[in-house]
Amino acid sequence: MMNNTQTARYTATLPIYALDELKALASSGQIPSVNFAIRQAVDEYLKQAKKKQYDELMKEAAKDEEFIKRTMSCADDFSYADSEVQGEW
Repeated sequence: MMNNTQTARYTATLPIYALDELKALASSGQIPSVNFAIRQAVDEYLKQAKKKQYDELMKEAAKDEEFIKRTMSCADDFSYADSEVQGEW
């Protein structure tokens, strides 16, 4: 999570038990604050939603013959450069 991002106030409704548990975690020092935990959860949710969206787009792209041709052409173009790297980079 970025600390320098712009923020806006927004009212949301949470189950009482979840808010109570978040407050307890904040009181015991396990999390910096309730707000921090909610922001972290939203960030994680957005990452997962964007990954799911990307995966769906890639599934659609895999059905596109022109996309496959371009992808394979790029793979061929870089196959020599990729072979120069030993292991992970």
